[in-house]
Amino acid sequence: MKALRTNPAVRLAAFLLAIATGVGGFWASLFILAQWDTLWTGTGYYTSNSYYQDLDNRYSQLQELAWLIQYKEWKGGRLPYLDQQRLEDLESLLDGEATNFRFAIRRNDTGVLIYTNGDDNLPLEAQVHTVVRDAMALTMSPSFSSELVLEYGVTDPLGAEDEFYIGYQEYGEYARYLPALALLALVLDVVFLALLVLLLRSAGWRKGAEGPVRSGFDRIPLDLLAFSLFWVVLLLLTGGDSMAYAVNQNGLSRDLVVGLALLSCGMALCLLSFLLTLAVRVKTHTLLSCTLVAACCRLIVRAFRAMAGSWPLTWRVVLVFLLYLAGSVLTGLTLFLIPFYQGAVLFALCRWAIQWKKVRAGAERILGGEADYQIDTAHMYHDLAGHARQLNDLGQAIGNAVEERIQSERFKAELITNVSHDLKTPLTSIINYVDLLKKQGLDSPDAPAYLEVLDRKSQRLKKLTEDLVEASKASTGSLSVRLERLGMVQLFQQALGEFEEKFEENNLTVIPRFPPEELWIMADGRHLWRILDNLLSNCNKYAQPGTRIYADISRQEGRAVLTVKNVSRQQLNIPAQQLLERFVRGDQSRTTEGSGLGLSIARSLTELQGGRFSIDIDGDLFKAVLSFPEIPALPPVPQ
Repeated sequence: MKALRTNPAVRLAAFLLAIATGVGGFWASLFILAQWDTLWTGTGYYTSNSYYQDLDNRYSQLQELAWLIQYKEWKGGRLPYLDQQRLEDLESLLDGEATNFRFAIRRNDTGVLIYTNGDDNLPLEAQVHTVVRDAMALTMSPSFSSELVLEYGVTDPLGAEDEFYIGYQEYGEYARYLPALALLALVLDVVFLALLVLLLRSAGWRKGAEGPVRSGFDRIPLDLLAFSLFWVVLLLLTGGDSMAYAVNQNGLSRDLVVGLALLSCGMALCLLSFLLTLAVRVKTHTLLSCTLVAACCRLIVRAFRAMAGSWPLTWRVVLVFLLYLAGSVLTGLTLFLIPFYQGAVLFALCRWAIQWKKVRAGAERILGGEADYQIDTAHMYHDLAGHARQLNDLGQAIGNAVEERIQSERFKAELITNVSHDLKTPLTSIINYVDLLKKQGLDSPDAPAYLEVLDRKSQRLKKLTEDLVEASKASTGSLSVRLERLGMVQLFQQALGEFEEKFEENNLTVIPRFPPEELWIMADGRHLWRILDNLLSNCNKYAQPGTRIYADISRQEGRAVLTVKNVSRQQLNIPAQQLLERFVRGDQSRTTEGSGLGLSIARSLTELQGGRFSIDIDGDLFKAVLSFPEIPALPPVPQ
């Protein structure tokens, strides 16, 4: 079902089919309703709507004829020219040979026949299907008045070819195909409703979207869209009224049928599009917010908020009090508005008190140790929301400070442990071998080996001490920095040359990727060399033998970026940020050579020169990124 809802072809086909079935079902249903009695009562032509409509038209002519006859009697047998012409026309229209409508005009008090278009010798009941009688009172002057009885009906069978005869013939045709047309109208209406439900459910859905989304049409302000739709529908109805008049005058023609079909389709297109955009706006909760009225209200509220926010709190309180007084005076002029106004003021005060209670409760929870607790500032008054946001920031700051303090204490403990371990290991070896030399003497055959171990351990201890001092200086920024113009590609290629033999011993292959042109930076050559030496030394010590080292230099957003990637020999089970701390190694057992200060020194030296240094760990893949702002190359020296 979801695939069908998001398929554009299915939705377009459903939209067009809905227009077609909607228009067809509307006109078919309208025709069926107009012929309701013909279809459902089935008692014959003389009980149909068409019969009674034609009968009413003839009865109107009969009333006018009766009035003219009495008027002529009051005038002494003579009528004005126009009235006489109208009387003659009515007598011609109501002549028994021209119409199946039969009538008799009698005086109510005596029953004397005044005028008839039927047989004088037969009662009207014998001439028509059903007799209808109606009284008619006429007053020409205070001295002349009369009350007539109008008897009328339609002959059965029909002899003259008038509107009753034509209606009888059409009734016979309707009675044959109206049941099939009613079934067709029902089918079209059911199909239209099913398609409408499908379109409403699929409105706003797109492939890959987690929920309904608005299109460009759905972003048009709803009130503007409704106003435009009103005028479009009014224009279409005006055209339809003209077409209906033409049908009444001349009957249906092919051009009028096509025009009515196009007009109906246009009307259906407008209404269906409006329904679908309403569905999208309801689903996306933008029914009221996406209007010109709402936009104007938001602008006014924003302007007042900006104006009020720039005022001191005291002046805002004074302004609110003055507005309250003004409202009290205005509502006092109309007594029934006072309860509503005071109720609104009481509601605003209660709402402020509830929000203040929420802020106080949030402050107590933050002060009680829940530093991560956040006060909900949605729909709060401006000042209370600002105060709540400050408390939220305070709680977050307290939480961050506590977290940093805990992390600092943990790192301090680890630092003491690691420094103690790294100092104790060479010192223990030195003490042990010195003790052996004392016991065996310098003439012992093992003395040279012992001296070599003493030299190596003392050098390691010296290196550890120097690294510690350098790390301290780099982190505090007390090292001198002498920036000069350097080529990053050339310097790194020289560093790779220094480690070529060491990489071959560990079966490590370097895969370089450098730009064709040199990338120039401003850096201290000694410090930058120490950084590159540290990166490549770490690759040599900790990379898995038989793997590749990827070294890339590229230009990214105006910076020269060096990226070194390798696969670690040991499992990297610590966060990347922790590796940048002092005395932290990827080898947690600390069985390899190294002080754990290299990456920390490299980061401090990089930042000291205005660069950036970061590392990333993805499984056993270790990546170090070094970048400096790029400077333009020097122009060529003219020959």
